[in-house]
Amino acid sequence: VLKKFEEEDLDDLLRKRLKDSSELPGALWHIYAGKDADKIREFLQKIAKEQGLEVLPEHDPIRDQSWYVNKKLRQRLLEEYGVKTCTVIQFLGDAVILPAGALHQVQNFHSCVQVTEDFVSPEHLVQSFHLTQELRLSKEEINYDDKLQVGN
Repeated sequence: VLKKFEEEDLDDLLRKRLKDSSELPGALWHIYAGKDADKIREFLQKIAKEQGLEVLPEHDPIRDQSWYVNKKLRQRLLEEYGVKTCTVIQFLGDAVILPAGALHQVQNFHSCVQVTEDFVSPEHLVQSFHLTQELRLSKEEINYDDKLQVGN
């Protein structure tokens, strides 16, 4: 597990925490700005075509969660599309808070429990409404009603 983390682009604080034997790393997060969603979607469709996979117009490579963007692909995403990745290691007892609309992937290395809480602030109502509409348009989404209750 430690070898996997050492291969990542980590800041000095995370590297220091990894060396602390009292800290238990549990998950590796890669977080992307929500504004980069279209670039990431285009990139994943490009990769699928390169691999000879059929790209159906009704499938969203982000929402169907069929991809894990590894280090090599993250480097390509940066070079070809200018999309930066924020890499975070979640240690035992840590909470990770994501901004609304942030795309992310998580690789768990120990038993984990996920607790999710959504919060809509008046300052970000427009963005929350946009996200809700985007999810409703996804035909593959099983439960696409307004979970955030933006209408309220």
